[in-house]
Amino acid sequence: MNDATPANPPLDPPALASRRTLRWADAWWPTIAFIAALTAARLAFLVFFNPFTLIEDEAHYWEWSRRLGLSYYSKGPGVAWAIAASTGLFGDTEWAVRLPAVLASAVGSLACAGLARDIFRDRRVALLAAVAYQCLPGVFVTGLFMTIDGPYLACWALASWAGWNALTARSRFAWPALGLAFAAGFLFKYTMVLFPLGLAVFALVRWRHLRSAPCPWIGLGLLTALLGVLPIGIWNATHGWPTVRHLLGHLGLPGGDVPPTHHAGEPWRYDPVWTLEFFGLQFAAAGAVFPFVVLGFINKRKAARRGNAGWRAAGPAYLFALALPMIAFYLGVSFFTRIEANWAMAAFVSLAPAAAWTALDGLHRGDGPIRFVWGLCLAILAVMVVGTPVAAALVRRDPPPAVFARLRPITAFAGQAAALGERLGAETGLEPAYIAIHYGRASQMAFYLPGRPVTYAASAHFGDGRRTQYDLWPQTDLANPEVTERLRGRPAVLFDGTEADWRRFFDRVVNLGPLPGEPKKNRPVLLGYGYHGLREARP
Repeated sequence: MNDATPANPPLDPPALASRRTLRWADAWWPTIAFIAALTAARLAFLVFFNPFTLIEDEAHYWEWSRRLGLSYYSKGPGVAWAIAASTGLFGDTEWAVRLPAVLASAVGSLACAGLARDIFRDRRVALLAAVAYQCLPGVFVTGLFMTIDGPYLACWALASWAGWNALTARSRFAWPALGLAFAAGFLFKYTMVLFPLGLAVFALVRWRHLRSAPCPWIGLGLLTALLGVLPIGIWNATHGWPTVRHLLGHLGLPGGDVPPTHHAGEPWRYDPVWTLEFFGLQFAAAGAVFPFVVLGFINKRKAARRGNAGWRAAGPAYLFALALPMIAFYLGVSFFTRIEANWAMAAFVSLAPAAAWTALDGLHRGDGPIRFVWGLCLAILAVMVVGTPVAAALVRRDPPPAVFARLRPITAFAGQAAALGERLGAETGLEPAYIAIHYGRASQMAFYLPGRPVTYAASAHFGDGRRTQYDLWPQTDLANPEVTERLRGRPAVLFDGTEADWRRFFDRVVNLGPLPGEPKKNRPVLLGYGYHGLREARP
């Protein structure tokens, strides 16, 4: 990554003495071996032993991959493009859908290791940084399930590595690498826009450490960054900016695709629980002990006085500068709405190298609290690695324990739904349709029903009327007159809702209640007869 890094200064005697700690790790092969072993174990699990069927978001992103576009209603196209590439090579299987998540996890670990090596000039810290990345529970899970977060976090780690070399090492090639990492990350998740703010914070507080590359290379970096913005901008401009309305709805602001948390003229409503939940969820997603390791890094000045600080002078400031805008932004959002656990995860990715140095320094000094905390981090990683196949074995039980009920395979439910479709076809002599209120259930049925039929999501016509990507595809938009004519008179298997809700679409509706294979509570299945389209619109 760094093609112009200054020569490392000679280490003083205490630093040389510290090389006795984890001497076996003072090479690249332990880091590569750790990443390769974990990646191979994940692949083997997903291909041969995985009982977890696609969760709703995974199935929906797979639906996107069948209809490739420049962008989508709620997210950029990165996740769809990645799944399409994988399933194009290996077929529409569960493990092929999840393969990009496994590879992204490996890339994220490697990028954290590279950043740690360039800042702290020690390959032992690189190994511990790769381990620290995987010790984050939120990151570990993204290596098993294909959501936007795994690839996004990997891109954030790559951008962090490239950004350090672009700003401090006069590295020409780091600038286009930074632009590409930013572009790829933005295609997966829009909060990548906070990354340049972290670079700006670092530039303000450590401007004397900046090393400029030739302007053409900086310009090339900016141009490559636009590669991630242009497809999303073009798609939104031609579709009436639905993504902007979706993001405003997520934040509970006026103009969003759901009613705002408060309206103009009303007093500002704030629930302190939102902020408390923010801290609690971040604490859980980052690991119950990991933040203490990061806090220990604040004592870096003491380490410098001891003479065993071999890091680049601005390195610690750089890591914390990248994390600060992410934490500050979502802390501010918590004053307006609830925060989800994964929203600020990238901040902890930036801090993984800091935690790694703290661990190595504590191991060298025999610091009891730091060694204990790092041991807990490794214990959490071991529990997650061992706990994954254990959880898989429990999910395979029939019925699974209550705590794993929501993870039971959806295949049995899909088989029961298909049997109901056959029953409707025999009764009416017409091909049944499959319509769900929630986009996730519609997507799961699209993947698991025999023949993988076209399915529909009707959430835009229920409750708060939130639209989904199904409403933007002409072939699945229930408000499209052509779709109405195609479905007119046909029966349907309906997922969720009440008889009164569905009578707006059908002549007759029968509520069967939850099916035996239903993994979630209070989600009935209904049968609809005589589709006539949306008869009346709700306000």
